[in-house]
Amino acid sequence: MGEERKKGKDNGVCISPGGRFPRFSNEGKPPSKVKKGPRDLNLCRVFRGKTCCDVTQTHPAFISIRRLASTGEASQECLHSWEMLECSICDPRVGVQPGPPVLCTSFCDKVYQACSNAYFSMDAKTQVCLELQLVNNFFR
Repeated sequence: MGEERKKGKDNGVCISPGGRFPRFSNEGKPPSKVKKGPRDLNLCRVFRGKTCCDVTQTHPAFISIRRLASTGEASQECLHSWEMLECSICDPRVGVQPGPPVLCTSFCDKVYQACSNAYFSMDAKTQVCLELQLVNNFFR
């Protein structure tokens, strides 16, 4: 799997993206249906039928969106766009690709437009805030 991963080939099995994303618990296995229970998705449920994710990936995304909703002064459009961004890793086509999710420029622009007036906490203890533009640049 290592050589195929370096070449960026899709071998149909879950490949943890690394970086800020938690490791897939079904690493090396094909995306599968998530069963209800303690490992169920608490967000990104549209991918429940076939995904590499479980609660390990969706809980941090859920916390991020909840924080944005409660302290980030985000609009509903921003919250929806940010949820789509956070959930992109759970798309079964994305979970089998090496590295972080590759996002279309048009999607990044949409998220930026929807969330340009929102603020994002980078550290829950100090509540250091950062405008979305800096966060958006992280994904480009």
